[in-house]
Amino acid sequence: MKRNIIKIIAVLCVITMLFTSCGNSIATRTIKGVFNSIVAEYSSDEFHKSDINNYTVVAKSGLIELLFDKETVTPAIRDTNSGNVWTALPLNSVEKKLNSSVVEIVLSDGSENVYTLNSQDNAVNWGNVSYTASDDGVSVKYSIAIDDETGKADITTLEDNQIRADLTLLYTLRDGSFYVNLSMNTVTLPEGVYLEEIRLLNHFGAYDESGENDYIFVPDGSGALIMTGIEDSEFTPLTLSVYGDDGATTHNASASQCLVGAFGMKRSNGAFLCIIENGDSIAKINATRNGENSLNSVGATFKTTDILTEESGNKTKKVLGYEYKNEITLCYRFLSGKSATYSGMATACRENLIRKSVLSSKTVNVNEEYLPLVVSLQGGYTNDKGHYNVLSSFEQTLSLMTLLKAKGVNNVYLQYNGIYENANNGTNAVFGEFEKDLGNAQQYNDLYSYINSQKFSLFVDTDILTYKYASSGALNVDGAKIKNECETSFPDFTTAQGYLKMSKLESKIEDILTLSTDVKFDGYSLNDVGTYLYSDYSSDFYSRNTAQREISAQMPVLATSKLMMIGTGNFYSIKSANVISEIPVSAVASPERTAYVSVPFIQLMLHGFVEYSATGINTYENPRTAFLKAIEYGCLPSSEWYCTKFNEELDGKYYYDNNINDIVSFYLKANDTLGDLRDQRMTAHYEEMDGVFCTEYNNSTKVYVNFTESAVTINGVTVPTMDCVKIS
Repeated sequence: MKRNIIKIIAVLCVITMLFTSCGNSIATRTIKGVFNSIVAEYSSDEFHKSDINNYTVVAKSGLIELLFDKETVTPAIRDTNSGNVWTALPLNSVEKKLNSSVVEIVLSDGSENVYTLNSQDNAVNWGNVSYTASDDGVSVKYSIAIDDETGKADITTLEDNQIRADLTLLYTLRDGSFYVNLSMNTVTLPEGVYLEEIRLLNHFGAYDESGENDYIFVPDGSGALIMTGIEDSEFTPLTLSVYGDDGATTHNASASQCLVGAFGMKRSNGAFLCIIENGDSIAKINATRNGENSLNSVGATFKTTDILTEESGNKTKKVLGYEYKNEITLCYRFLSGKSATYSGMATACRENLIRKSVLSSKTVNVNEEYLPLVVSLQGGYTNDKGHYNVLSSFEQTLSLMTLLKAKGVNNVYLQYNGIYENANNGTNAVFGEFEKDLGNAQQYNDLYSYINSQKFSLFVDTDILTYKYASSGALNVDGAKIKNECETSFPDFTTAQGYLKMSKLESKIEDILTLSTDVKFDGYSLNDVGTYLYSDYSSDFYSRNTAQREISAQMPVLATSKLMMIGTGNFYSIKSANVISEIPVSAVASPERTAYVSVPFIQLMLHGFVEYSATGINTYENPRTAFLKAIEYGCLPSSEWYCTKFNEELDGKYYYDNNINDIVSFYLKANDTLGDLRDQRMTAHYEEMDGVFCTEYNNSTKVYVNFTESAVTINGVTVPTMDCVKIS
């Protein structure tokens, strides 16, 4: 209900960490005018394509070998288990002219000129590149410049604003994985030159001819496959911002649609997965399909300088801010045979993130034998005219819990939203002070006593990243308050929500802990920390990278004595979470179709380690389909309700009495199907036949879901139409 009914926006905060300085503002630079885009001149195919015969082995680890082509100065990987070779540049058998490269950079000269240069045309072509081999890999230094003379000069002798960047990529093998590392603090630029963005290995594994079952994996929503062997006239090049847009550089930034920095590719009997281990907070994932001037490819772009851009007529205003000086690290894992699937990619990604301490290795603690029903209940809200609407009082909520118990629901996670004073106005919200119109203290205590006696769990709606006082608002690159439009289904409720100043996060957490000491509840329902991420240009400057790390560090503080429910689930925020609410169960950035298919990549990683639910089943146009999708993806069943008739248009979905029997029926079926799988890992997911899917778990259980209009029989098991069957 947080997102579909009252969606309150707020975002991330920080303290001291890494290379970002606290207590100091950061200098920005404003450029106005008509900008000129200058692109590198194409040299020749010999620098943009590789000859497989030119590669030599420079290192080995596990089942992979690092190859190196001295002519193009590019790496490749041979998977000795399958024999597949994944090259950084397309092979010369590809006939089309392609501006492929290992490194592409965008440089600004501090005025109206923007240069897009690359390692092949602007370094290798002129011999302005060197490399050094080691036992585990090779280090390559590129001097990427606008012309040969500038590239060969001593960079310390260059005049201000001359266009050149010196950078060193380290290609190494370790623990059977291929690592690509760039230390941004070693990148050298002439005075006055800005490195706006850098793209690394965006053509790694790129290909033209595709088999029917080949695909590119992108982390769009729950995960999506670009089926490269199927024609797709609707496709346009895809760009996903990892953890969503930065509100400090994008007006009206959208909520996160990309929860993890990872992407991959399957071709024939082999696949790779790339995890962005460092630099994920500034990363965008790009994917293209085979076309006149493109191949099937996927890679990452890193926005190394914060830039806020505004258009006015034919002129543009660009405000340049913080320059990222930390590490950028890509980790490639290679899969073959039966493991060369998106399920195998998810397993590899989970293993990596557990090893990096991003995810917890602890499995779900199953205290109750019954599957929880996640009930997101709206207490009340204040419209734009200042009128407070009571939608679910304490007494009404108690009656609803009692009714659910009577109907056979034996475990409930109650996510109680909008119960604090001014709960829907982030600038005035008072944590710990219940809205009096919902009832008195005794009525609340009666509600909690019942919840506790039934071993249900009460999660209290908590916005971490909103602020109470105007002076606590975060600023964007231009020095203005960061604001965003709240989305809501309610009439007369549209408002701009501000974000908490990053330096206030720790004290906000302390205040919440103090104010909640005497309040009886089981857990926090955090609406925003897993959904939005931004940098803050107030006097206490914090970068987006530091914000990400601080959120990760602060979540365990709240989890010391309470359960924790995180909204959406950006991965840096969920290590201490018990439940993730409103987790995506479809692609978000592009509509699903035959050649663009959503898959449960996120769920494959998380099931058994943390529980999760999707948006309420009753909110969908076809609740039966939504229920089956939840079963297929291993989600807890969920509903989004209020207890008072409010609006005829909304009541059909959200007034509990209109669909409670359907929700209970769905719950009972879900409990029979998923009840004993809560702590089990999801090991595989695939489409058994058109419209029929199978999800496998590590205890040998299979769950079949049939979305078709007729019953089907699989391996002697009949799955009725629009239904599911569990086989243990």
